[in-house]
Amino acid sequence: LPLLVFLSRCPAVVSHHLARVLLLWKCVFPVSPKDLETEKSRGDSFTWQVTLEGRAGALCAIKSFVSRCGDLLTEEVIQRLLPPLPCAVDLLSSVLKTYGSTLKTSSVVYRQRLYELLNLLPPEIYEGNLSAILKELAADLTASEIQVAASTFLLPPLCHQDDLVILSPLLQETDHRFIEEQLLLGNGIACGSLEYDPYSIYEKDIEGDSVPKPLPPILSVINSAVKLFGVVCAHVGELLDSIKHTKGARQQIVQLHVVSSLSSFLKYLAGSKGNLGPEEVRRPALALLMGALESPNPLLRCAAAEAWARLAQVVDDGAFTAALAQVSFDKLKSARDVVTRTGYSLALGSLHRYLGGISSSQHLNACVGILYTLSQDSTSPDVQTWALHSLSLIIDSAGPLYHMHVEPTLSLIIMLLLNVPPTHAEVHQSLGRCLDALITTLGPELQGNSTSISALRTSCLLGCAVMQDNPDCLVQAQAISCLQQLHMFAPRHVNLSSLVSCLCVNLCSPYLLLRRAVLACLRQLVQREAAEVSGHAVMLAKDSRDELTPGNSFLSSASPFPSASPPAYANIREVGLEGALLTLLDKETDQKLCHDIKETLNHMLTSMAVDKLSFWLKLCKDVLAASADFTTVTCVDTMQEEEGDKGDDASVLTTRNDDKSYPFTNPRWATRVFAAECVCRIINQCENAHSAHFDIALAQEMRKRDSRNDFLVLHLADLIRMAFMAATDHSDQLRLSGLETLLVVIRRFASIPEPEFPGHVILEQYQANVGAALRPAFTSETPPDVIAKACQVCSAWIASGVVSDLNDLRRVHQLLVSSLTKIQAGKEALSHLYNESASTMEILAVLKAWAEVSASTFITGISESVRNGSYSSDGLLDLVHTDLGTLSRLWLAALQDFALLTLPSEFASQLPVEGGAFYTAETSENAKLHYYNSWALILHATALWLTSTGFVVADPDEGASHLSRPVTPTSMCQGSSSGATVKSPEDVCTDRFHLILGISVEFLCSLRSDATMESITACLHALQALLDVPWPRSKIGSDQDLGIELLNVLHRVILTRESPSIQLASLEVVRQIICAAQEHVKEKRRSAEVDDGAAEKETLPEFGEGKDTGGLVPGKSLVFATLELCVCILVRQLPELNPKLTGSPGVKATKPQMLSEDGSRLVSAALVILSELPAVCSPEGSISILPTILYLTIGVLRQTAVKLPGGQLSSTVAASLQALKGILSSPMARAEKSHTAWTDLLRSALTTILDYWDPDGTHPELDEISLLTAITVFILSTSPEVTTIPCLQKRCIEKFKATLEIKDPVVSVFSREMFVIGICLGFCKTFLCDFIGSNKKYQTKFFIFRFGAISILRVTKPNNNDLILWSKG
Repeated sequence: LPLLVFLSRCPAVVSHHLARVLLLWKCVFPVSPKDLETEKSRGDSFTWQVTLEGRAGALCAIKSFVSRCGDLLTEEVIQRLLPPLPCAVDLLSSVLKTYGSTLKTSSVVYRQRLYELLNLLPPEIYEGNLSAILKELAADLTASEIQVAASTFLLPPLCHQDDLVILSPLLQETDHRFIEEQLLLGNGIACGSLEYDPYSIYEKDIEGDSVPKPLPPILSVINSAVKLFGVVCAHVGELLDSIKHTKGARQQIVQLHVVSSLSSFLKYLAGSKGNLGPEEVRRPALALLMGALESPNPLLRCAAAEAWARLAQVVDDGAFTAALAQVSFDKLKSARDVVTRTGYSLALGSLHRYLGGISSSQHLNACVGILYTLSQDSTSPDVQTWALHSLSLIIDSAGPLYHMHVEPTLSLIIMLLLNVPPTHAEVHQSLGRCLDALITTLGPELQGNSTSISALRTSCLLGCAVMQDNPDCLVQAQAISCLQQLHMFAPRHVNLSSLVSCLCVNLCSPYLLLRRAVLACLRQLVQREAAEVSGHAVMLAKDSRDELTPGNSFLSSASPFPSASPPAYANIREVGLEGALLTLLDKETDQKLCHDIKETLNHMLTSMAVDKLSFWLKLCKDVLAASADFTTVTCVDTMQEEEGDKGDDASVLTTRNDDKSYPFTNPRWATRVFAAECVCRIINQCENAHSAHFDIALAQEMRKRDSRNDFLVLHLADLIRMAFMAATDHSDQLRLSGLETLLVVIRRFASIPEPEFPGHVILEQYQANVGAALRPAFTSETPPDVIAKACQVCSAWIASGVVSDLNDLRRVHQLLVSSLTKIQAGKEALSHLYNESASTMEILAVLKAWAEVSASTFITGISESVRNGSYSSDGLLDLVHTDLGTLSRLWLAALQDFALLTLPSEFASQLPVEGGAFYTAETSENAKLHYYNSWALILHATALWLTSTGFVVADPDEGASHLSRPVTPTSMCQGSSSGATVKSPEDVCTDRFHLILGISVEFLCSLRSDATMESITACLHALQALLDVPWPRSKIGSDQDLGIELLNVLHRVILTRESPSIQLASLEVVRQIICAAQEHVKEKRRSAEVDDGAAEKETLPEFGEGKDTGGLVPGKSLVFATLELCVCILVRQLPELNPKLTGSPGVKATKPQMLSEDGSRLVSAALVILSELPAVCSPEGSISILPTILYLTIGVLRQTAVKLPGGQLSSTVAASLQALKGILSSPMARAEKSHTAWTDLLRSALTTILDYWDPDGTHPELDEISLLTAITVFILSTSPEVTTIPCLQKRCIEKFKATLEIKDPVVSVFSREMFVIGICLGFCKTFLCDFIGSNKKYQTKFFIFRFGAISILRVTKPNNNDLILWSKG
């Protein structure tokens, strides 16, 4: 048994011990037939009994291995498993023949284990032993040692689930089905006893298998034989002969076994798309099923009808199917006995269910006609029941083809509903199924207003009303199902109030199927009309004379068993329909019903929680407080002293209120967990509603205007109270939900200011409450999953910035310190009640929590250092700094573990044999999930820590012994120095750099669909932090291939993720990569100048991309990859920039547009990157990229030059002007080798801007101020050669003159300023005199020079040389 339990674990655990397990199995069985013969000649019956039991256990272990560890079942392993199989098969009959009945029990168990194993293995493996196996199977299937009724346990799984409803009410879903099935199917034979099969204790229940396990051995071996027969082969002819050669009860037993085997075989063939074989096989199978269809056993007839249809499905021949249908027709026309009529009528329905193709009009008419006749046979309710059930199957499968039969069928249903006595409940149930199928067939047509449709709709409603009045609960369930369908297709024609009344009456019926129907209908209703349904339920409760409770119906005439009501629940009048559903959820045990209740409540919450906020919160609070030791929570003064007394925190939330009663009494933990989840959903719903839900000042103001206004922020105390009650409960699942609720509250309310105390937030007053909720989760008895969630809440609370006082902060911080100390103590300090994977989860959760706290601390410290010039030594930074040395080593160890675990399978040999720092080799697969949940924040924190140290290695050996499992050198040269070569600081830094960069690139280049936004953002922020330090930038700058690869990865991120924040973070990393390349080029140029001397500058090699030729090779050029990425960003926001999209050679002259805030930020970031690219190129390379950069920059200017009030410039225009100034001021414009080409290109760019000016005024929306500023930037930032050529000077002056004539005062004044700037710094005084002389009205307006100077300072941010020129002007 221990070996079986071991083999039931994951393949990663088993794989390390597989060789020894295979050797053990090899030693259990004889290797060859010769050894088996030798073995047979030795021993006595007792020896063989022990041997068979041992080998049965070995076969069970192999079965467990094959079923649980299929990934390890390679060809090599299969070959090692094959040798024992022939001997195991030969042993089936030989020993039993020798020792007789003394080994019967052991032999039966041995057969069962062998059959179960062979059923899992492909038949090709034991193909050489098929004949011996089939011989034994035939012997077992034709044995008659068991009773007929005991064998019926084989049949229900082989019948269609929908057909079981016509057999017996005891086979239907009830609350006590377990007992009824044993009485019906077991014939008094006890099932489910562990003594029958001790190994079943580790096996999982088969879904849909209602028979309790384990069965007695004699039944289990038959069950296994039937399943194996369905897999191997069907010698149906031999089995049919076995039936003929038996009589009486033994014949019934053999027939039942054989039909079960054939049904299993046909089911296997249909699932595997197999073929039955030639006519010689079909004929005996058909004969066998025809005999079973006429069996007096209704279960056998039902299974035979299913196999009848499966036979037609497997043969897949239209003629054969038609022949089967004709056989059914002939039998139904000639037979007069109930058995034959019921069997073949169900066979017709089964044929239609599996083969809709036979529903031609001829076959359909014949089927409907025969079933019409049978359904009116009032002498036999059984025939009516089976015929009507078959008719419902035909209606479902026929679909639109059945429209011509709708009216007569509906008339037949109404007639039978009125004429058949209510005592024949099974007939009424079948009529309900037919009516349900008809409504589905009509579908949306029921909404019509024509006379015929109205008549059909009225008939459907009449049928539902008749069934509602039936005393049988299952008929009432069918009525509710029909009304549900009608409401789906024709909601206006269903009386919602009457329907809700019916549902409320039967909400807590003692019958499971009726409760299921009620909840299924409610679930559908509340999806569209939640408020109306809730309102109707409350009104009915208020209007009723008797108090409406789920267990006390107010319409006694509609309740078939008013005296059989369950214990009284919370009444709808007090807690509404929602509270009644919560009460029902607390009492219900059926999983499907519980799921429907939760879905119904979720729909109601989504629709109504915001409007009925107080009601829903009170409902959840009542559920959570019903079994708690405390019922109220008092607010804590934010200024109170809390100096380490643990009792202070706990006392603030444990004030009793014994006077108040609650409508819920000791609800189960599952119900309270759902209530806590509802609180989180309410918060999420409020996020999408009015902003006042998270703004206390606005909420209070709106509450004063109208007292009916209700907002979530006003219930913050209740939210904290509920989170505390759940987080401190005894149930671990409820504690998890409570901590999750507390986490949601912290994240949603942390930034909301307190209006009465400026500079504070509203959560500050609940500091003690949060501490009291968290402290119980850090005790030694707490499970790892609760500790992991509590660490997450701690980190969120500390990182939120709510707590400003260091003493208050230290209280929660100390909880994380205790967890860190536990990790440092090693695996001995961790609980041994849980497996190693749980320990990994706990350790990584602690490290992730510290990473979140440290990341926020680093970011805050960096911002403070920017403001103050140094890091602050006070506050949280000081607390974190104490443990930073230990944390950094643990973080690096965790990151290396993650890097190893994410290696592709072909590199599995590189994994450490004994595991990593925080996982064992056996739990590596389970540990991956925990690493996936934690690595991103740990990576970010590690990058920030390395940034803060400047990649300086202080003491590589310090604290190596603190690793909890120092098996591998996981901390990047942080392991023990003994026995290993100590790396240099440069090597250590390089390893750490490549570790962080490698993890980031591997994650970003293959983003999974389930990758969270938080992980992607943390990864990008880690890269940003990494590139903030000169040393990593030098690594990126010196390795161009690495930079190109990183750019390609970021390009893919931008293409696959639409989030603006992720795209902006990616662009920031791109900018840093370009800066690193610039620094590298500058350093190479400086080094070359120093090495070669100033006298030889003319002969210096060209550095930067493009070299001497200016060519940029795609795939090998950093600049080209950057251009691709920037074009992707710009074209997404401004498609007009792409000539292929606009169909024009340049930027299409469309109306300028105002981008969104996110779009403006993306375009601005891309323009900044573009302006930096010339510095990465050689002079020739800069000439190659300059046209593209100018095209994009000026195109953005043209497409976003929107007129704004007051002459303001949009952010994109300002960014394009700044980028244009950076390009025009580039040193490459003055370099000797590129000066001429740059001058020509810049003149063309200025001409393009001048051409954008609209001479005809057809585009008045273009902003003249933006274009004037662009011209001025050209005049100021370029050399005189660009702008002083006569044609450009003349056009510039004309533009200025034209704008001076504009009546808009803002444009007029701005044009004067820009004109004077251009005159002073770009044009000679001759043009100034000519301009003033020819425009006398401007002679007295030289005061505009003053405005010009001011404008220069405001717009262009000039350098010292510009100021000198201005003074001369």
